Amino acid sequence: MSFQLSFPSNALFVGHKNPDTDCTCSAIAAANLWGGTPIIQGELNPETEFVLAQFKVQKPAFEDNFAGKDVVIVDHNQTTQSAPSVVEANILSIIDHHAVQDNFFFQKGPIHIDMRTVASCCTIIADYYKEMNVEISAQMAGVMLGGILSDTLGLTVPHTTDIDREIAAQLAEIAGIDSVEGFANEMLAAKSDLSKYTAAEILNLDYKDFIFGDIKIGFGVCESLLIDKVIAKQEEINAAMIENKKGGYDAIFFAYVDLVTKNSVVVGADDADFAVLEEAFGVAKGDLGVTLEGKISRKNDFIPPVSEHYNA
Repeated sequence: MSFQLSFPSNALFVGHKNPDTDCTCSAIAAANLWGGTPIIQGELNPETEFVLAQFKVQKPAFEDNFAGKDVVIVDHNQTTQSAPSVVEANILSIIDHHAVQDNFFFQKGPIHIDMRTVASCCTIIADYYKEMNVEISAQMAGVMLGGILSDTLGLTVPHTTDIDREIAAQLAEIAGIDSVEGFANEMLAAKSDLSKYTAAEILNLDYKDFIFGDIKIGFGVCESLLIDKVIAKQEEINAAMIENKKGGYDAIFFAYVDLVTKNSVVVGADDADFAVLEEAFGVAKGDLGVTLEGKISRKNDFIPPVSEHYNA
């Protein structure tokens, strides 16, 4: 039996809260492929704005009321990473590349689920274009390339797969990008310019909620070529973390990711949070926090040990 994936024309393609480049570009490219409307659940970060401007793509509309609407979930699979109303939506599909945790988007009826072990959701969407024999425009190729390069930090993170690399090369050719490395560096430079943001905004730019049984945590990440400028705001960021923790969290964590050295320092809001980090990673707290050499990925490096700690 052959199967051709399709969605109604009124479908909303929805990425997670605090949108990053991969979830935004996945929603845009998927809506372009299947018809429908790409949606964002928050303000775009500088890197995403750079990619959309580079390929003259309009910023998706903001929406957080999904009750009764047809929805395709991209780049996440947990209810904690979407507006509460998503659980009242008619979820048609989940297209993602993250591990299944608690609070999965369960539905009463069957839905289409495509979760692959690649490093970017845009890799999956690009593969659908090929599978469905739909020509990829230079504009959409650039958008999807941006998503892949963002989630793989220019194809350098260890969990980058050969599939990601192969599809990125194909998209670069279609988009007219002569140097993938050069374009990735431009994206990283855009991501690193956080001068217009307050400390609280930096904390929440790339921030996700996770629930492990009865434990609710928040985990923010800042990736920058100029991480020292972010660390200079550590007192203000810590104050913002303490404020966030008052919102029903058991712990708040934040990772300063140095894109030059490929090392990270993970901090907690208070001593209790630091105790969790020390036990989870087996590393004593230094002057700033727990230093993790060669570890830069929330998905692959930060969350698994924390999840194991809480689920032990």
